[in-house]
Amino acid sequence: MENNKKTTDLEKQQKATPVVKTKSKKSKGTTLAIVALSVLLCLSLVFGITAAFFSAGANATGNITLGDPVNVQITQGGTAVTTLTFTGSAMPGTVYSQPIAVKLPDSTSDAVIRGKLTITNSDTAATNVEAATPATWQKGTDDYYYYKGKMVAGESQDFVTSITVPKSLENADANKTFALSIQIEAIQFANGAAAEVWTTAPSDWVTSYGSGTIA
Repeated sequence: MENNKKTTDLEKQQKATPVVKTKSKKSKGTTLAIVALSVLLCLSLVFGITAAFFSAGANATGNITLGDPVNVQITQGGTAVTTLTFTGSAMPGTVYSQPIAVKLPDSTSDAVIRGKLTITNSDTAATNVEAATPATWQKGTDDYYYYKGKMVAGESQDFVTSITVPKSLENADANKTFALSIQIEAIQFANGAAAEVWTTAPSDWVTSYGSGTIA
């Protein structure tokens, strides 16, 4: 009986004694690591802390400046004009010797030139007037004359050296009018612009002058 009682008392003590659970050291270490990482993350966000590596950078700037424009003038007797003037009443055999020229004014880029001379016999005179063009101009099949060379700023080249009224005209042609029109075009010499734009120019002229290099 006594033994049974002791056993019963022992069982009661064991049941009454609370079981205390302890956290493992591993769990504590993991928690501390998480806390430490969280703190570092917060600090990096606040203070901008980043990783450092070997690095470098470089910048460069520059400007491209365009050259002078291409400008051209028509001159008569050395003066720039937009209207050609022929003084007096022309008679058969009259020669107008004031040259009609092409000029590149100052501050103009190098250029090549072509021109067209149109003489209109609107009153149907028996014979048209005649204009003389120097040999330095080559006539193409497109009715343009092409200057055989490159022109530079300040340079002038005669396009028409003289205009002659034919001696063969008679009284029936009196008081009739001839209309003269001169059209001049200039384009930059550089980079073969004429070869690209003036597609009807004579091929030998293009090779020699319109390709951007002097052959």
